[in-house]
Amino acid sequence: MKTTKYPRIFAAACWLFGAPLPDRQPASGSRRTLEAAARLLIAAVLCAAIGSLITGIAEASIDFVRGFNAGMNRSADIPPEASVNLPLGVLIGLSLMAMLLVQSRVLKSAIVYTGDRLNLERERASRQELESTLRLLKAQIEPHFLFNTLGAVQQMAEDKAPQAAALTSELITFLRASMTSLRADTIGLAEDCAICEAYLRIMQARLGQRLSFSIDYPMDLGAFTLPTTLLLTLVENAVKHGIERAPAGGRIDISAQRQQDRVVVTVADTGAGFGATVGQGVGLQHIHDRLALIYNDEARLTIEENAPTGVVARLYLPNVE
Repeated sequence: MKTTKYPRIFAAACWLFGAPLPDRQPASGSRRTLEAAARLLIAAVLCAAIGSLITGIAEASIDFVRGFNAGMNRSADIPPEASVNLPLGVLIGLSLMAMLLVQSRVLKSAIVYTGDRLNLERERASRQELESTLRLLKAQIEPHFLFNTLGAVQQMAEDKAPQAAALTSELITFLRASMTSLRADTIGLAEDCAICEAYLRIMQARLGQRLSFSIDYPMDLGAFTLPTTLLLTLVENAVKHGIERAPAGGRIDISAQRQQDRVVVTVADTGAGFGATVGQGVGLQHIHDRLALIYNDEARLTIEENAPTGVVARLYLPNVE
């Protein structure tokens, strides 16, 4: 088992206070007994030393006060040990203070080091969990989406072969682009919009005139990169929770624009609008988590009500050249 090299002061503090070092195998029973006995012996010696020091300080202080009072009273009966115990008492006091400072330094170092390590471990575990979730999401395509699409192809192939061929072409385009982009962490805006367009054309085959859409962004933003699957997740949410739930369907508008030092990507729909679970889905929470992981506080996702109906989702991303 690989062990971590800890600072000596931290290792000494852990041993002195009987705390096990992280990533280290626990000692055997006999060794633990010997270490416990050694710690008790050290504690006894320290207590005796501290008691002796405190006693010495008290005696030196008393002798000093007696000598001082005798000097003030011009008495010739000045204890001879007063002149000796005064500097000794000061030295002992300084020694005790130094020992306390060293002990506090040891404890502070141990606490800070342990806290930093725990924070690092928590952050690492959170990152690994999020990355595992992302890999899982990338590796799967919703089965009902494929089955519904293939079902639409089968129905149209019976008497509408040209439309079936077009739908199959869109499906191939979507799958090829999706599989390629899922191998990377980022994707260009133009390529991402092309994937969303292929997806929406496939959904049009199912929903017919109930779904219309538009995609609009400046040409110079085509190369702007953003994390994969973010935009497609928002578009899928707009279809599933907005258009499909509205009896008359609706429209989805995808757009992007620069705003000073950031890029705003918008997905607006005119579907069913806000429901009890809008903004609380796993997909949207995953977007929030990824933005926090990648951009810290420099990016965010907002979900607002669209007028007169529907929902507007906006991604605010830093415009990094």
